[in-house]
Amino acid sequence: MLGSLHYYILNSWLSMRTLVKSTMLVLILLGSSNCFAQNSEIGMELGAYNYMGDLARKYDFNSHSFGAQFFYRKHLSEAFSTRLGVGFGGLKGEDDQAFDVFSAKRAASFKSNFQNADLLFEYHFLDFRNEKMQQRWTPYLFFGLGVYRSSGEDDSGNTYKTGVKMRIPIGMGIKYILNRRFILGVSTQVIKTYSDELDNVSEFNPNPKKYQGGNPNNDDIMFYTSISISYTFYKIICPQGRWY
Repeated sequence: MLGSLHYYILNSWLSMRTLVKSTMLVLILLGSSNCFAQNSEIGMELGAYNYMGDLARKYDFNSHSFGAQFFYRKHLSEAFSTRLGVGFGGLKGEDDQAFDVFSAKRAASFKSNFQNADLLFEYHFLDFRNEKMQQRWTPYLFFGLGVYRSSGEDDSGNTYKTGVKMRIPIGMGIKYILNRRFILGVSTQVIKTYSDELDNVSEFNPNPKKYQGGNPNNDDIMFYTSISISYTFYKIICPQGRWY
C-alpha cells in the first residue's frame, strides 16, 4: 500500500490539489447557510482499492492501492442518510500467468490513478444516534451513483485516459459512536464502472489473435475497503430574520 501511495504522490499531485480545492468549495457551499444541526457530518475516509477485470479475474488480496474520500453526510431520519463525497485512488493489476495460456502469453500489467465523486444513500439497521438509548453502533447498507476519471500507464509505457465515466458503488459497513461528535466507520464496497478501459487491454489492444486483447463485453470492477472518521455538528442555530 505504501508503494502505491508513493507512486500516486509523485505522479498525481496536481490532481490532488484540484481535488482539495473542489472539496473546500463543496464544504463552503454546504455551510453558506450558516446553519448546521446534529443531523450533519463532515469526515474523511482512508482505505485500499482493488481491481478485477481482464488481467485479474478474481479478487487479488496482494494487489491493493491507496484511496481516500472526503465527504458530507446528511441524516434524513434515524434510519436513512445521504452522503456526498469526493476522492481519489489508485489501481493496479497484472496477468496471472498461471491462469491460462492466454494470460501467460500476454503478460500485461498496468498502474492507474483516478478521481471520483459519489452520492450515496445509507440505511442504518439500529437507532444508534438516539442519545436516550444505549445503542452506540449499527450495521448499515449503502448504494449510490458516481463518476470518475482515470489515467494510467501499461507495461509497455503507453499512457492512456478514460475520460469521465459512471460508476455504481454498493456496500455494507459498521458505524460506532465514539462520543457526541465523532463517529468511526468501517466499510467495504463493490463498484461497477460501466467501462472496460481501466487496464488498457480491451479498448486499445483489441487483437486476441496476438494475445494482446481482452474481453470488451466485461466491464472492470473496483473494490474499496476503508475506515472513516466523521465530525457531527451540534447546536449551531441558524440566524433568524427580522420581522417589521
